[in-house]
Amino acid sequence: MKSLRFTLTVFAFAAASLLAQPVRAQQSWSPVAADYPAVKMPVGLTSEPVINSPAKAYFRTRLGEGAKQGSNFGGHYALLQWGCGDGCTTFFIVDELNGRVYEPGFNLTAPKGGADDTIGFQYRPDSRLLVMQGCHGNFAATCGKYYMLWTGSKLETLAREPLTTTIAAVRGMQ
Repeated sequence: MKSLRFTLTVFAFAAASLLAQPVRAQQSWSPVAADYPAVKMPVGLTSEPVINSPAKAYFRTRLGEGAKQGSNFGGHYALLQWGCGDGCTTFFIVDELNGRVYEPGFNLTAPKGGADDTIGFQYRPDSRLLVMQGCHGNFAATCGKYYMLWTGSKLETLAREPLTTTIAAVRGMQ
């Protein structure tokens, strides 16, 4: 009986020690452009942007000049970006089939006091994936690398990799 009790006790301790082991974090997942193909369209497709809001009217010249460059994102879209101040980038998306202009509703900014090279976009003509790095405003909690999917009318967040808090702290962000 003592040996059975001893065996059960050893087994219980072994099971408890296995269960007490730290759980390994799952590998982080980063979307890739090939996973989100765009409809193939003729190269160099252009359209006159439809100007139907005050924000679009304010950027009429930039939208027109950018749309003339042709589609560069998501099949038949032109992703247009330009500086909007120190450490700030704004962008619009123009549908080169019909001229419709989409406003994302936010600018990308560098961490407070950061250089312009801390913000940016990665995209391809044959993919609906847009990778953006920067902050939505000057708040550390919004800084990161955003993997966005273009649905044809809006951007949806697929994943986000936050910037390290050290970078935000060094830049004096809240």
